[in-house]
Amino acid sequence: MITLQKLKWSNCFSYGADNELSLEDNTVTQLIGTNGMGKSSIPLIIEEALYNKNSKGIKKAEIPNREVNKGYDISLSFDVVDDEYLIEVARRGNIKVKLYKNGEDISSHT
Repeated sequence: MITLQKLKWSNCFSYGADNELSLEDNTVTQLIGTNGMGKSSIPLIIEEALYNKNSKGIKKAEIPNREVNKGYDISLSFDVVDDEYLIEVARRGNIKVKLYKNGEDISSHT
């Protein structure tokens, strides 16, 4: 079973720099907010980190916050049974993805 631990992101959709959502100690069952607050952006950011695509078909060029215009960063940590994983995604002109398993970079294995 996969257990999400921590999501960090900067400059994705309408969000600015240095956002963090800790899922380690809490079970998130719902996100509440008015329209346009970014509720649906959070699962899209998780999808981008895990699958390099999103369920709404939003193009990569439309993910960075247009007002900041510095690309975006996503970091997602999760556990699978007894192993800890970390995915780091950085997009500027190109996309760089790093995958770590128990602290070891296994990006070249995938």
